[in-house]
Amino acid sequence: MSISLRRCAALAAAGSLAVFLGTPNPAVHLPFVMLAYPAALLLASRTEAPFRTGWAAGIPGAAAALYWIAVAAHKYGYFPWLLAAPCSILLGMYVALWGGVFSWIMARVRNVSPWRRAAIAGCVWYLLEWTRGWFGTGFSWLTLSSGLAAWPELVQPLSVLGEYGYSGFLAAAACLACEGLTRLFGGAASRKAGLVLAGSAALMLTAAASFGSWRLAVMPGRLAAEGVPVSFTLVQGSVRQDVKWSPEYQRQTLEHYMRLTLDGVRANVGALSGAKEARPQAAELAPFMGRFAPEGDATLAPALPDVLLWPETAMPFAYPSGPLSGELRGFVREMGLPLLFGAPGVERSPEGKTLLYNRAYLLTPAGDGGHYDKEHLVPFGEYLPPVLDWKIFESLLQGLGGFEPGTQEPLFAVPLSNRKTVNMGMLICYEAIFPELARERAAEGAELLLNISNDAWYDYTSAPMQHLQLSLMRAVEQGRYVVRATNSGITAVLDPLGGMHALGSEKDHYALFKPGSLTATALALQGHTPYFYLHPWLPAAGFVMLALLCLPLVRQWRRRSV
Repeated sequence: MSISLRRCAALAAAGSLAVFLGTPNPAVHLPFVMLAYPAALLLASRTEAPFRTGWAAGIPGAAAALYWIAVAAHKYGYFPWLLAAPCSILLGMYVALWGGVFSWIMARVRNVSPWRRAAIAGCVWYLLEWTRGWFGTGFSWLTLSSGLAAWPELVQPLSVLGEYGYSGFLAAAACLACEGLTRLFGGAASRKAGLVLAGSAALMLTAAASFGSWRLAVMPGRLAAEGVPVSFTLVQGSVRQDVKWSPEYQRQTLEHYMRLTLDGVRANVGALSGAKEARPQAAELAPFMGRFAPEGDATLAPALPDVLLWPETAMPFAYPSGPLSGELRGFVREMGLPLLFGAPGVERSPEGKTLLYNRAYLLTPAGDGGHYDKEHLVPFGEYLPPVLDWKIFESLLQGLGGFEPGTQEPLFAVPLSNRKTVNMGMLICYEAIFPELARERAAEGAELLLNISNDAWYDYTSAPMQHLQLSLMRAVEQGRYVVRATNSGITAVLDPLGGMHALGSEKDHYALFKPGSLTATALALQGHTPYFYLHPWLPAAGFVMLALLCLPLVRQWRRRSV
């Protein structure tokens, strides 16, 4: 094997390991290792084939991190493994493609100073992740910053830069560190320069961590003073996918959810029987913000909830026309509490066509309180792209078939007992991975964000944890609590400082595929983060900064052409 080929293979191995180990996986999760990926791509830009090497550096790792796609295709799409495995590989190739583009661009600027090159790397990385978030249907999974979601101190810059902007910052730091480390093996002058570059990268990361520590020290009290406590009982049904849509299981499913709801409320009342205050004040939640709350901590839950929340398509029948809709309304009247739940929505178009929607409903003791139709559908899971509307893919769709995207974005104005009405914005499943959708909800006036999901398609894989991480990033970006109810896990309340209160614990993988309920409190908040205001301008700022950084290069290329 030639030296060039060995180098390319080493870079491919290093980049792929960084992607795989930097995201939750069944083996070992090392979040900080994710930063080695842009460093490997920078080194790939110095090879004879920067695009191919950069692309190869991410394919195995991305495919391995997204292996759960193949699991869903095999188990529920009934694909043989020979056809299911390529699903993960092809998606991994797509995600890694952007890494190849990054290496190719960096190869064009290999002759500039390391400082300028690191700045260019940050801008390019931001713009590529931003583009991947909307190009085609958008797939903002496996972003650089999402690898650090488990560390509250390191995710606070999301409140200023957002997911993609913070990824650009981290990429710049990683490339600066790479520039420094490669110089440490040279002469004395080179080693000195290398120490300065590596030290500057360390300073950037220290600054991010320091900002995070400051925010975690200051913001809990501020948020507690401003917030209105809202308690939720979240239900995790863990209904099997292979029976979910069977008509004979509809009643059983409804009774199952009603029983879990009652059990959750009763258990919580029992846990607080000796408490002085049945309902905590907002300030009592402050110590838990920005960190993982102790399992079963009673101070996070009042005796009676304000709102009941069930997962995406919790009810496997069309509401309100379904056969059990009346019994569901009766249960809500009996409880005297508003219920938000997922169920298919069925309508007729003017042409007589049956239209299906992945819908979230608000049901109050007084009656129906409105609905939200999922606007960003999952390709091959909820609809088939027209060019690939083939029979072979139909088994991948949910039990009722293909859904239509929603066009309205109403807030749920949820009435609380003896208190104000709180505006809640809904994100159904996959929608939680898109920063712009969460911002739209906050712009509409959402004081809380709700995320209902059904990740049971992916079995006991890393998909639920990866999904949770991305949902947590929406909380920090928008300064809003994200309340998650999922069919199979992970059901949790995520606070705006990166803390989490989840059903179960890390030891049992947060009660994956275990039916249960969690009663916990979130704060309804009205203020906005700096990122909320910067979000519309960040792409333009990225392009302008990149243009300014590359302007001297353009002049050099012009001189050479003359």
